[in-house]
Amino acid sequence: MDYVKPSPLGASKKAVSSFAEVVARHLKYQIGEDMRLFVARLGGRISYNESVRPGAEEPESIIVQSSGEFQIFLPTVTTLERDRFTIAHELGHLFLHFPKVKHENPGRPMAATRRVDKDDAEQQRAEWEANWFAAAFLMPEEPFKQAYQQKNISDLASHFGVSQSAIKVRASTLGL
Repeated sequence: MDYVKPSPLGASKKAVSSFAEVVARHLKYQIGEDMRLFVARLGGRISYNESVRPGAEEPESIIVQSSGEFQIFLPTVTTLERDRFTIAHELGHLFLHFPKVKHENPGRPMAATRRVDKDDAEQQRAEWEANWFAAAFLMPEEPFKQAYQQKNISDLASHFGVSQSAIKVRASTLGL
């Protein structure tokens, strides 16, 4: 099958983050919700690749059919917190990039993978946008700021269901 790669929007981090929060509210995502159940609720599927060894290139990706049906692929060697962020990242491709692909390439499926050539600036940008989406989707700005005032890093990670590294990056991005 000939897949189209995601095309970046070129939107600002703030615009992508705001959009992610709107999507989360519209889809009634609850902070800390089981992302596997959330994907199922959206009609998507998650598949695991058991053949990946720790330290190998991980097959995190999404395939979106022209109909909008989607499947997210995860390795079995990562943590639940990493998987939650990866799922949100792949949903970023679905909500940010697939509409443009569908408009520009009717009838063709889209495939996005984290294996991006370091010299491919367009795909690097699409990956950044998906990361920005994931961070804001899982850790919306106002609830994050409120929780940040009351909890330590470990408790924040548990509350939002992400790694401590993701908490630190989000806090830095928000100037906390």
